[in-house]
Amino acid sequence: MLAGDKHPGVLMSRKAFIAISLAVSLTLAPGVGRADSGHGGGKHNFRRGAAGAGDPYFPLDGNGGYDVRHYLLDVTYDPATDVLTGVATIDARATQNLSAFNLDFEGLEIRSIKVDGRSADWSRDGGELTVVPRRGLKKGHKFTTVVRYDGIPVSIGDPQLGQSGFLHTDDGALVVGQPDVAATWFPANDHPTDKASYTFKITAPSKLQVVANGKLEKQRERLGWTTWTWDAKEPMASYLAMMAIGEFDVTAYREDGIKFLDAIDPDVFARPVTGDGFALSQAADLTYKRLGRTITVPAGGAQMSFWINRDTEDSWDFAFVEAHTVGLDDWTTLQDLNGNNGQDTGFSCPFGDWQQFHPFLAHYQTPIETPEGPACTPTGASGAWWAATGTSVGYEQWLVDLSAFAGSDVEVSISYASDEVVQWPGVFVDDVVVSTGEGSTSFEGDGDALDGWSVLGAPEGSEPNANDWIVGAPEDGTGSRGDIAAASLGRAPEILDFLADNFGPYPFSTSGGVVDDLVGLGFALENQTRPVYSKDFFSDSFSGDNVVVHELAHQWYGDDVAVEAWQHIWLNEGFATYAEWLWSEHDGLGTAQDNFDFWYSIFDETHPFWTVVIGDPGPDSIFDFAVYKRGGMTLHQLRLLVGDYDFFTILRQWASSQAGGNGTTDEFISLAEQVSGQELDDFFQIWLFTPERPVVAAAVAARTASVTTDVRHAPAGAGTVLSRSDGNLKVI
Repeated sequence: MLAGDKHPGVLMSRKAFIAISLAVSLTLAPGVGRADSGHGGGKHNFRRGAAGAGDPYFPLDGNGGYDVRHYLLDVTYDPATDVLTGVATIDARATQNLSAFNLDFEGLEIRSIKVDGRSADWSRDGGELTVVPRRGLKKGHKFTTVVRYDGIPVSIGDPQLGQSGFLHTDDGALVVGQPDVAATWFPANDHPTDKASYTFKITAPSKLQVVANGKLEKQRERLGWTTWTWDAKEPMASYLAMMAIGEFDVTAYREDGIKFLDAIDPDVFARPVTGDGFALSQAADLTYKRLGRTITVPAGGAQMSFWINRDTEDSWDFAFVEAHTVGLDDWTTLQDLNGNNGQDTGFSCPFGDWQQFHPFLAHYQTPIETPEGPACTPTGASGAWWAATGTSVGYEQWLVDLSAFAGSDVEVSISYASDEVVQWPGVFVDDVVVSTGEGSTSFEGDGDALDGWSVLGAPEGSEPNANDWIVGAPEDGTGSRGDIAAASLGRAPEILDFLADNFGPYPFSTSGGVVDDLVGLGFALENQTRPVYSKDFFSDSFSGDNVVVHELAHQWYGDDVAVEAWQHIWLNEGFATYAEWLWSEHDGLGTAQDNFDFWYSIFDETHPFWTVVIGDPGPDSIFDFAVYKRGGMTLHQLRLLVGDYDFFTILRQWASSQAGGNGTTDEFISLAEQVSGQELDDFFQIWLFTPERPVVAAAVAARTASVTTDVRHAPAGAGTVLSRSDGNLKVI
């Protein structure tokens, strides 16, 4: 939990921690008096609606006494000032005789509130906004509340998700989060039990695109500002309402009666620094790739610069510049004079089989034993280690000094070495400039794109490279995260068809996804009809496809069928996880049983993974890893117990019987028992509510005991979580 007073501009992530007493009289904002008798006259025992929906985890989320039917959100956002100006028109129906009602609203300044066209009193206490209409609202009365507000929205600091809510990007804004997010940019009944339809009228500078849920109805430009109107007609939970403002490459199409719209930040794609071409390493396991050439260094020395965009697995894979005198074995790596590389050997040397895979690296690194354990020195048989790992923020310019080779010919290589598992897109290089002119190139398609540079292949001792350096252009597809994201999002029609075969008809009329180049976004979210994805999920096609399957599965389980309370979140995450396993089997990448076996075997009975009670994990653990994987395992064991026919009948009936509404674990258990004709209380007690590793059938136990936990042999359905340096990513 990040305390707001220690982190200015960051909210506490859970309103459950706001101390509030409903017994204390509220101080009203200037205006008229308290509500008089309601519509229709007479005494109707008017009372204030509850300041919460009754969720045991987050008691102040949502509110009681009314049901929202529709939100019209007319907002203007200016990226230059970060100011959001809004008018929220909320159509609702009273479910009791109301003298006052609450909305959830965080931070922004309220300018006025009207109920049914008449000014209303209001007061605020933390995230609770209490509205007192001039007249009481009778049960069943349909009323309209208009709230005018403005200010600079703040982000939410969430201990499980990191930064979420209203996020300010390099060119606009992105709104995404769970369970608290809506109240950071509009007043809402912010709980999944009160679904509503939405109309978004979002105004932003005309040079930017705006994306929201549902269908784009129209755009209107005036004086450098454009208003985008989006209509999300199918009711949705408030946390699923999203908004993305910025520069996007937008792809829109229609297939099988569904309108698709994908928006990807162009910065997620790798593009040349200048011209149309650049060099790219590509990605593959166990590679040592060298792009090299010989340069004659005069007596006065020389320098070489180049631009490099790195997207490699942090601490495991490295980019570096190698050099040696032609004819001599005096190999070394070169320091970047601009400070972009260093001498950290990462994890691959001391903890991996780095020098077994690539023995040539012994020229630059030496494994040693220390009292703290294995380590490596940044010096080797002939030279020193200078390299960079991880992801750069776009292109960075390297400058290396060749003066140590003055008066001789030097072979220089721009190199990239990777280990045996978890590959990211690789390295992109452009605009090489050698001070002597020899070897300068921008890799243009002029008949000699390499301009004397050549692909040298792996050094002696390494396996031959599965792929290697090439010269390409963006239109060729470069293997960048943008290309991977576009390909994975482009599979949405195929994925939806597959999921519909298993879960029943797709519940909405539109679909798509948004990928923003936002550093630090650590999760993907199932925003209804338009999920939002961290770019970090698209390190490879398997991870990209998995996260798209996960979020699209949530359109059935999580969106159309939402949880009645957050304690039931395994009904969202277990189902979406199992959808990944089903897709893995469909795509020939490992069966659902393979996935179960892997996850059951990787955590022994002493592992804390098994102590999480996923049927009631507690507010601080709703996104715990076990909620996902043990949730998927629970469904797989249910499938084995009741058989495929009943199992998939249960899944389809759960989607259809609760469509447009909410569900609980007890309701799901009752449905499973009804369909299967079996008493399943003991089964679900073991898998959902017992904080220990369940005992599986002898045959399953024997099989899982033989399963390797080596990530190199994990089924593809294991997905992104196997990335050693992406362990903080959340697929929610």
